Amino acid sequence: MDKLAENRIDSGSDCKGCSATVHVTPEEIAKLFGETLRVRNLKLTTEAEYDRRVAVCASCSDYQWGTTCRYCGCLMGVKAKLSSARCPNPHGSKW
Repeated sequence: MDKLAENRIDSGSDCKGCSATVHVTPEEIAKLFGETLRVRNLKLTTEAEYDRRVAVCASCSDYQWGTTCRYCGCLMGVKAKLSSARCPNPHGSKW
């Protein structure tokens, strides 16, 4: 089975961002986030708040591949750093 086929999830998934591109390393997330900061002046969370948010995501059953939220398709390692961002869970934000 090729790598792309291994990364696909079953057709019953509700994930909005299903593709191999959600398999990113922490280093790749840091690079993506750094590029975003150069483009915009964004208000960031504290490290403690970021760590709390990431821990909440990691314990969530809707967190996929260790990177991505099922509801919005966002890379949560990036989204959790943005102070204005909220958890997109339709049953209520978890952070």
